[in-house]
Amino acid sequence: MAIFGTIDGKAFANTIAVTQTDATVTKNAADAVEEGDVLELDGVNYIVRTVASTTSIELHKAYAGSTNGTLAAAKVIRRTPPKAVAEYIIKGGDSAASTTELLFVDATEAGLAANKNRGLNGGGWWQYRTYTDVSGRTRHKAELLAAISTAASAAVGDTEDVITADVVNSIAFGTNNANKTTSSGAATFLVAVTVTNSGTASFQWQKRTSATSGRWTNVSGGTSTNLALTGQTAANGGNQYRVKVTSDNGAPEVTSAVATLTFGS
Repeated sequence: MAIFGTIDGKAFANTIAVTQTDATVTKNAADAVEEGDVLELDGVNYIVRTVASTTSIELHKAYAGSTNGTLAAAKVIRRTPPKAVAEYIIKGGDSAASTTELLFVDATEAGLAANKNRGLNGGGWWQYRTYTDVSGRTRHKAELLAAISTAASAAVGDTEDVITADVVNSIAFGTNNANKTTSSGAATFLVAVTVTNSGTASFQWQKRTSATSGRWTNVSGGTSTNLALTGQTAANGGNQYRVKVTSDNGAPEVTSAVATLTFGS
């Protein structure tokens, strides 16, 4: 068995059966797995501890989701990252493990500026995560775990493109953020964006209370194209808002114009 493979994220062809609090998974014999593989089941990563037969495997821990005799094939994703690293990350080897992704980057992806800007500047398996710094900016931490120069055609599956881009993608503002004045206490900041290659945008609004010294912080629940405020008073005058926009096809993050809330007539 190889120490690592090149399966980036391949969905099963058939449904599986899982039982809550049970580590046994029943699958179709046509869907191959090996001990040490990573299986993402309905968004949660598990490691294949043993392969009991062509139709039965044991996970490294009990399945945490709801019992389902026909979990959709599209929700069963197989990856083959370095075995020891997969165990370290998925089993929680450090405090950042829960926010860390294991990504496979092929030769084409490694050459794209969008990926290089994330620190993913070579082919192979990467440990990757993002965090927000004190100024509200998104920062990237990437560590190359296993260097492999693999053509895109040889990389099996490609489901993590919400992070790594396959082609040059971009996000553009059609309507940008603008200043708002309110006397009623209600105001709505809004943007409109387009993403190339039919990508879908995601939004995170941020706020700061001082234009000179305040720090940007995420607005809880502010994850749509608009941010509707109510109950504002004169004390909120001068608060500023902006939105960070990402996409599900790896386009570089963009940030809107900064807009100020004014309280008055």
